[in-house]
Amino acid sequence: MYKYVIIILTALIIVSCGPKEKAKKYEGNIDVDSTIYLVPIGDIEDRFLTALVPKLQTRFTTDVYVALDKRIPVPDDAYDYDKQQYVAMYVIADMVKKLKFPPDVKVLGVTNVDIFTPESDRVFLYGMAYKKGNMALISKVRMDPKYYFGGKPNDQLVIERMEKEAVHQVGKLFGLDNVYDPECVMYFPKDLKELDRKTDSFCLECQKRFLELKKAAEKNPFAGKL
Repeated sequence: MYKYVIIILTALIIVSCGPKEKAKKYEGNIDVDSTIYLVPIGDIEDRFLTALVPKLQTRFTTDVYVALDKRIPVPDDAYDYDKQQYVAMYVIADMVKKLKFPPDVKVLGVTNVDIFTPESDRVFLYGMAYKKGNMALISKVRMDPKYYFGGKPNDQLVIERMEKEAVHQVGKLFGLDNVYDPECVMYFPKDLKELDRKTDSFCLECQKRFLELKKAAEKNPFAGKL
């Protein structure tokens, strides 16, 4: 009888500890020194930008602002007529040219046009970052169920997906790279299934990596703030 009691107690301990360990692994934030600004690119609805603020504030532990007065149009010369999409890097280049922010500020453009990059065999992109320019871009289009045949409106799902992509791209602006951990926010998803599966948090490895980058930047007088 004692044998069965021990087995049952062991099973209960495993069940009770498992989820907590997993949750602990994916509750990661990073403590940055730079301010983050969100800028609408094109006719994206303002509410989708404001919805991203709380998550970005939490994950980066910094001030996040929505600069609606900085809105710029999607550049016509970024449009690829063959693909019927916009080249992401051209849109970001236009952001770098037109948006005037202090050099230490990180800027995330949010748009409602379909984007891609000719340098990849992927049909589309959820987002892209340009580290040297401290600017990144995410697109709402492919994250919206309404884009797909039979898809129904679901703003909550769209915002959850946009939060993950926003944290991912801004994470790149702070020096982090793609990882292989499918649940870390820095994982590079190839489709919505993978995007929905991953969390919006930084894994332990990404947290450690950022601390290393931050310490290195503090020792370098010519490095910008992280």
